[in-house]
Amino acid sequence: MKTGDLEPPWIVDISDTGTQANLNSVVSWRFVASVNGTVVFTDTAPTVTVDPVNTYKAAVKHTWSTGQTAIVGIYKAEIVAVWPSSREQTFPGLGTAVLTVETGID
Repeated sequence: MKTGDLEPPWIVDISDTGTQANLNSVVSWRFVASVNGTVVFTDTAPTVTVDPVNTYKAAVKHTWSTGQTAIVGIYKAEIVAVWPSSREQTFPGLGTAVLTVETGID
């Protein structure tokens, strides 16, 4: 992406292949992104689309707001699912989702 862009949304595909837990049971979601260790945004209402057949897979979408792509750099994101009884699970299980924001040429 380029600085200042608000499209396309950031979509992260997640899955819990280990337990194949039904992601429809998650009670809340957070999409958290940082640049150079500083949190740029915490989306407490991302759009989550659970696969209707393989319910342990989902696509989690963050819709950008003005200012969120103002920093040039590598954005790292984690998706946090909160299960019943406040049990949290972070996706991806290893590492982070990555997106690069660059300066435009104009």
